[in-house]
Order: sequence, then C-alpha cells, then structure tokens
Amino acid sequence: MSLFSPLMASPRALVLLSPPLPMLQTPSRRLTINRVLPRVVSYTQHHQHRPYTYKSHTFTTSTTPIYSPNLSFLRRLFSASPAQLEMAAAAKTKVQAIIDENPVAVFSKSYCPYCKATKALLNEKGAKFYSIELDQVEDGSAIQAALGEMTGQTSVPNIFINKKHIGGNSDLQEKKSQLTNLLKEAGAL
Repeated sequence: MSLFSPLMASPRALVLLSPPLPMLQTPSRRLTINRVLPRVVSYTQHHQHRPYTYKSHTFTTSTTPIYSPNLSFLRRLFSASPAQLEMAAAAKTKVQAIIDENPVAVFSKSYCPYCKATKALLNEKGAKFYSIELDQVEDGSAIQAALGEMTGQTSVPNIFINKKHIGGNSDLQEKKSQLTNLLKEAGAL
C-alpha cells in the first residue's frame, strides 16, 4: 500500500494530483476556459454571485443564465429556415393588423378556462371584441410566438384594449372597476 492510496480514494484528490490539462496550457484556450467556466458554475450555483478559485485563478460567477429569454429571438433567427422566418414575419404582421383593426382583441384558446372567463366578462359588459382561437387556426403557434416577442407574455388569453396590451385574465379582472371606461374610450361599447 502506497503513501498516497488514502488520497486516491477521494475524487477531489484525483483532480488535485492529476497533471495539468493540456488545454489550460495555451493562452487562447485559457481565455476560452475563463469565459466558459464562470457560466457553467453560474448555472450550477443557481445564478448566485460568488467568487471562486480554480487552479490559482479567481473567477466571479455571472448572474446571467446560459439560456436567456432575451436571446431566444437571436437563437431562432440563426437556426430558423427562410420559410420559418417568413411565417414568423407574417404572423407578426397578422397580430399587428388584428390589434390595429379592433377596439378589443383577445388571443385565446378554445379549451382555456381563463380565456372563457375573459370572454364571459367582456360579454357581460356588452363589449364588441374580436377573439381568435389560436388552437383552431393553422398559424396559431406562430401567432403565439409573435405575441410573446411583442409583449413578453406567451400565455393566453392575451388581451388588447384600444391597441394597448392589458395582459391576461387576472390583469383584466383586476381592472374590472375601470373596464367600462376603458371599453368606452376604445369604442367597444
């Protein structure tokens, strides 16, 4: 039994006793490690801002996650085919036309209980509104993605009154006392 055998039992000891990795020896690779390692550690530490040391280098973890919703547009832009980009542009144009042409626009799905509650409230107030059921139209998922890019809300219902984004059903229910005035201003009553 050698002197180092108790140390070799520990995985951490294996890392400490292993020779330096070849990729850490060249400056260009070290730069890559310095960029990548903080992001990986950041992700695994639940995006907490903590300094740590690795092989005598001190890093500060980033609070930016590897996947960010702000980057989803760029990711789609570079990974989408021309047909998908054209469909996304057409969906965005369609969404904007629906919002511009109608005093109240509700983007919903036929099976959604929150969508049903929204439409029931608008019917109760006697409002004239346009509703599109995204699960019943061919480009429904593209429309929902376009709404997500425009408003930051990807859930349904997605409600617009007088070309202004109201939000979802809970947002509309909160504005129940102001709803009559909002609908009159929009010309929906």
